Amino acid sequence: MYWLFDDETRESVRKTVELLVESLSTVSGSTQSDQLFPYVGRKDFRKASIVVDTLSAASDTIVDPFSGSGIFTYAAVAQKRNILSNEWEPFAHRMSTAPWRVPASAKVTTARNKLVDRLTPRMNYLYRAICPCGHEHVIDTQFFDRSPLRFRDVTPHPRLGRNGETVTYRRARRCPICRTTEKFFDADDQRHLDEISSIELSPKYRTLFAQPLIKNSRINLSDNWTTYGNLFPHRSKLALADIWDAITDLEEESVQLFFQDAFLAIIPQAKYKDYRSKSQDMHVPEVQLREVNIMFRFLESIERRDSRLREYEFSTPSGVSPISCADFRAFMSNLEPKSAQLVLTDPPWSDGNAYFEKAQLYHPWLDYSLADDLERLDGEMVVTDAPSRSVEHGEDRWWVDMAQFLGCAASVTRDLGYLAMYFRPIPVRRWLENLNKLKLQARIAGFEPLLTVDVSGDDPSMRIQQSASFVFSQDMVFVFLKLPEALRRRFVGDLDLDHLAYVTAARLQEAKAMPFSEFEWRREFSRRVLDEGVPEVNLPANEHVVSELFERYTREVQPGLFLIQTQTPFAGQLFDVPAAERLFAYVPTVVRELTQDGSSFTYEKFLLRLAAYVENGTRMLIQEVQGVDMRAILAPYATASEDGRVFVKREIPRLPAGISQVMELNPSQFEQFAAELLKRQGFTDVAVQGGSGDRGVDIVAKDSFGVSIVVQCKRYIGNVSATPVQRLHSFAVTRGAGRRMVVTTSGYTRDARDEAVRTDTELIDGSRLEELVAHLMPEFAKGVGPQ
Repeated sequence: MYWLFDDETRESVRKTVELLVESLSTVSGSTQSDQLFPYVGRKDFRKASIVVDTLSAASDTIVDPFSGSGIFTYAAVAQKRNILSNEWEPFAHRMSTAPWRVPASAKVTTARNKLVDRLTPRMNYLYRAICPCGHEHVIDTQFFDRSPLRFRDVTPHPRLGRNGETVTYRRARRCPICRTTEKFFDADDQRHLDEISSIELSPKYRTLFAQPLIKNSRINLSDNWTTYGNLFPHRSKLALADIWDAITDLEEESVQLFFQDAFLAIIPQAKYKDYRSKSQDMHVPEVQLREVNIMFRFLESIERRDSRLREYEFSTPSGVSPISCADFRAFMSNLEPKSAQLVLTDPPWSDGNAYFEKAQLYHPWLDYSLADDLERLDGEMVVTDAPSRSVEHGEDRWWVDMAQFLGCAASVTRDLGYLAMYFRPIPVRRWLENLNKLKLQARIAGFEPLLTVDVSGDDPSMRIQQSASFVFSQDMVFVFLKLPEALRRRFVGDLDLDHLAYVTAARLQEAKAMPFSEFEWRREFSRRVLDEGVPEVNLPANEHVVSELFERYTREVQPGLFLIQTQTPFAGQLFDVPAAERLFAYVPTVVRELTQDGSSFTYEKFLLRLAAYVENGTRMLIQEVQGVDMRAILAPYATASEDGRVFVKREIPRLPAGISQVMELNPSQFEQFAAELLKRQGFTDVAVQGGSGDRGVDIVAKDSFGVSIVVQCKRYIGNVSATPVQRLHSFAVTRGAGRRMVVTTSGYTRDARDEAVRTDTELIDGSRLEELVAHLMPEFAKGVGPQ
């Protein structure tokens, strides 16, 4: 509803969005400097700082109800904002609050030295190895296969030694005597490993490693891996237990918490893992594994965390953090209404990111069990494949939670404040549907998606020229503006009454071909709300809403007579044209914009840009696009790279030189010839599909009215049957093409002509082709007609 703002407000919003776009475009690459615990994920402190700085002012309040790794909170505090954050997952909350409980540097150094003195003899024993020179040394990494278990002659990978050695102690850890950095696993290593395997854990740690985990095969917690200890080699369990005991014996609580955090950060390194992996992935591979020296990793974690935490200007030993730990509903309900200028957050999404369940990797060390926490199991905002939770936490429930979050965000955000969501609506095949569903829910809550801001300021069609969603490592930030009550769209459930009001006026104007009265509009609008099953809109209590809608979408041109407003979000939209056809018509323009100067683009960027050309967030569109094959719509105009990651514009191949008769062309060349003929007739965005098969279409293009057309080319001697006409019609329906055409060098059977009449398909036979070529392509004038 940006169009309803006064000029000053519209200009202010426009400048803010432009500044945000420009500023974010200057940040490239990614950084891991804020990776204070195993998953920061996609968030980037630099980009978060730009969002905070652009969408809020000093001393403004910013809210983040899904704080996660805390990066948004850190950015807000660094920008001197008043930040109110929340993270309900215990491990993430514990780790993200670390900057507010940083011990004095001297205390950390003293405690580290104490731990090293206590742990070194034990760790040197656990990770002992005899170098080929005979020196007793300490390994850094042991490569192995788990199934079948073997420590030499393992499945090859790049990290092994030059000759396949599986025991390494490289760089600063090389042998001090012979400078060797790797060795083959030998009989002494096997005896030592057998000896370690016989060492039993204490009862305390047998209980800890016996803790059951919630089964979820989607995050690799299948039947064999739902007991915590099964995720770890025995030597890693012994090392972890010894280190945790040593930390627990430290006297000062803040120091103990610091070293526990450093310990928790290396848990993914202690489990069974792929030789490359440093992530929190639960997967336990069968081959190409590595076991690392846990003590070395622990010391590295201490140094990294101590250094980075002290770089934050806001770090403190106070122990008072701005990050709460509660259900987002409880957290947001306690905030002052309209107190926030910006809600900046990263809501959980997708069944591949059930991060409460992923955090089970750390929970036993916090004396916590998610499986026993019924409140969190019920309240978590998640889509999960866990059999014990999937019924309650499916996609429908997630959208209910999202609607609740948006309602809470609208309550706490001041008018003309912002909501910025770091978000990736997956799966990719449903991006357009989910993007529009998100925008619909945001509008119902009272936000306007700035994905639809008209930054040119004077474009009457309100076509999007700049997107306020930004791709961050295949993810996006969506920016929404909180509307004053008087400017919000009106909804009944998910029915957009504004859309209905506009369509009512547009239909009346089209049917009458002249202005209409308010009485005529109200009568038609009343009929339409009854058809939609919402008769309550016609009640006297809603008279003010109906009057408001009429005033929004009509303009008086004569006393008592009205036409539709020209500058609205709906102007120029093709309501009678199926969604597939509307999308198909915009694809060439989108591809052209994305491939300027020879650039390539990702599928995600294509969908984002395409979404900007279609009406945003209507229930009708969401229902229509569910069955649209977006990749098939893209295929005629772009071709994928070998790895499928990016697309480039598909060019029409050049016709071979020296050919002057059409019948000398092979079928592929004839398609190129027909494409050139279309271009000379004035068709635009002409693209040859290429290849062969029964797709039923060879060329796609747009006519002078912007209507998409699909063309089938038949270089035949005999007449074309009805089958190609039928196939072309089927393709046109599924791809949303407005016109159909078959071109042949011969003629058509009677059945083909009947089918063409029935399906409204244009037929170009050899005679007509000859006429067109003679007029438009005289160099091919000979040998065109039937042979």
